[in-house]
Amino acid sequence: MTDVAHARLDFCTSVPHRCASLLLRSPFFLFVIAFGIRATIIFATHSYNNVERAEVFWVASSLAQHGTFADAFGPGTGFTAHLSPAYPALLSLVYRVFGMGVWGNMAQEVLSSIFASLMYAALPLLSASFGLSRKVGGLAGLIGGLLPVNFWAETKGSAEYALAGFVLVLFCILIAIAWRFRDFSPRSALLTGVVSGVALLVSGGLSSIVFSTLCIGFLLSSKYWAKHYLIWALIVLFSTTLCLAPWALRNRLDLGGYVWLRSNLGLELFISNNDSAVANLDDNFASGWFQRSHPYPSSVERVRVLQMGELAYEHEKLQQALHWISTHPSRFTSLSLQRVFYFWFPPMKRLSQALLMGVFSIGAFVGTIQLLRYRNPVGWLCLGILTAYPSIYYFVESSARYRGPLDALLVFLTVYGVLSVFSSSV
Repeated sequence: MTDVAHARLDFCTSVPHRCASLLLRSPFFLFVIAFGIRATIIFATHSYNNVERAEVFWVASSLAQHGTFADAFGPGTGFTAHLSPAYPALLSLVYRVFGMGVWGNMAQEVLSSIFASLMYAALPLLSASFGLSRKVGGLAGLIGGLLPVNFWAETKGSAEYALAGFVLVLFCILIAIAWRFRDFSPRSALLTGVVSGVALLVSGGLSSIVFSTLCIGFLLSSKYWAKHYLIWALIVLFSTTLCLAPWALRNRLDLGGYVWLRSNLGLELFISNNDSAVANLDDNFASGWFQRSHPYPSSVERVRVLQMGELAYEHEKLQQALHWISTHPSRFTSLSLQRVFYFWFPPMKRLSQALLMGVFSIGAFVGTIQLLRYRNPVGWLCLGILTAYPSIYYFVESSARYRGPLDALLVFLTVYGVLSVFSSSV
């Protein structure tokens, strides 16, 4: 074969490989794939015909119709801090344009799918910020985009899980850059603080990640950088607090007390820790316990919320839950251990989904161990997230939807874990 022929052969084989590599690392390409898959399933199954009128729907409807953050438990149930404010506020804009029927639900599902797709599309950027090959993030984004395992949490839009997952990826990118490049400048702190504040306004459940991450960063700081990091972390906390302050002030004015995140902890603990409670949310539904104990389906409990006020009602439920926990330690321990298992290996409608959720759980810890093994500081970030975020969900009824914000990170760490076992160059 002549040199010209060899050159042509090399060109013909290398160009497709390079194009595939570039596409794999392209956030836009990954977004198109992920959104295309989700939109296809939505419109093929007509899932938008099933309008779920849960707490987010009612608050968003109240905002759209009356401009009030109210009615979490149904029309006429008053001002509330039961939900984090950002997602219902965003969804209210959708309802104002498309209405609160099937068209509004269709737009809601499309919006949620957009956030889920952005979450996976950002993984090449996450990979680069971690100091890894963008191919790792590209492959993880492709797998996550093609396999919407936690489909309801990503597409239904009845809660904020997809948006929270996207914001969490952005938070991880900023933290990784600050840690790896020692960028503890005021500009970095302000940007991280704003993203942290937005994250908490989207989902109060992300608070454990924000605060544990700042603490871990301080513990990892060398003696020289400790002072710089401490100033940086204080600016982050101050910026985060400023973002939350309007929400807390609104709650003081409308509800009579400062609520910085959400007011629902007491109710959730009570529903989940009681003589009638079981570990899984769907089982609590099947037994009728949820319908009897939660103000959303129970007219008796709704009346009590209106009579007592939401904050007093939540405080009472918290005291009842803590009393039961203290007097039933063995039963509480059993429920908590079941919830730990269900968080990482959640029961799903299909066996294939349950198996993949379990694979991504195990794979995420493998990937984290590999990061720590190669002394990558972001390994501690990932370990902190995997430890801190689920902690509250070990004490309340379990549902696969609750791990929705972690889905992209779990896929990413699984892909890295597998690739790093065979090659240290990723």
